[in-house]
Amino acid sequence: MSALHLPPGEGATHLFLGTTMTVKAGGSDTGNALSLIEQVCPPGFATPLHVHHQDDEAFYVLSGTIELHCGERIWQDGPGAFVLLPRESPHAFVNRGEEPLRLLQLTWPSGFEHFAAEVAALPPGPPDPAVLAEIAARQGYEILGPPPA
Repeated sequence: MSALHLPPGEGATHLFLGTTMTVKAGGSDTGNALSLIEQVCPPGFATPLHVHHQDDEAFYVLSGTIELHCGERIWQDGPGAFVLLPRESPHAFVNRGEEPLRLLQLTWPSGFEHFAAEVAALPPGPPDPAVLAEIAARQGYEILGPPPA
């Protein structure tokens, strides 16, 4: 592993379920230790309820507001907020604000970038839920239900 420098705006970019994900560091950069992704989520974006079986996940909010659901807990936070989600923690998040939500997503060990790339390679438009569930399962994720109401 060697030093890595990416100027602003650089990194592999994927259009992922209506968001833009820019991989700042992935497994090939970190000896498979972690993945760091900058994500921009438009107003109204929501993830389905899901769980990571093989990696832990953390979010750091750069701008906008995140509403994060984890079990029975719901957090709504803005810039500077940090959330840590251990693997096997069912969760989902929503951008209920009127501006894009921009965050850093950190997963360890690495690998989330492969899921993002595989989903981004699907034909344009909303993915078939069965295909999305199959890709998720292959990458160590499980979709448990729809996005929070």
